[in-house]
Amino acid sequence: MNRRKGFTFVELLVVMLLIGALSSLAVPRFREYKTRALIAAMQSDLANLKIAEEEHWAEHLKYATDTALLEFRLTAQVNVAITSQNVNGGYTATATHVNVPGYQCQMAMGPEAAPREQGAVVCGAASGGSSAIPTP
Repeated sequence: MNRRKGFTFVELLVVMLLIGALSSLAVPRFREYKTRALIAAMQSDLANLKIAEEEHWAEHLKYATDTALLEFRLTAQVNVAITSQNVNGGYTATATHVNVPGYQCQMAMGPEAAPREQGAVVCGAASGGSSAIPTP
């Protein structure tokens, strides 16, 4: 009796099906982890902005509304917009990421923070964004 060494076509097909099933479970989880990392980058940039704004206020007795006046570096593809009703009293900063559309993180200082805690970073759906919200 002469037996060949190796795998049959059916055995290879079963292994390929198992690998396909496992990868179909892993890819969405990988995307979720990537989205969570991008959200963490937005939160980190807002925390760094808060420190830079406090340094600017200590020197000039007012907050900056232009990120170019502040000495901090943004993460790649993160956009931060600073708005203020009164630069002497506070500001609101909003961070968005190019790869997380319809989602933003926001932080406020001074009277503009009410009713939240000052400096607290809150993330959620952007106004006018899509209804699909990534899980932070």
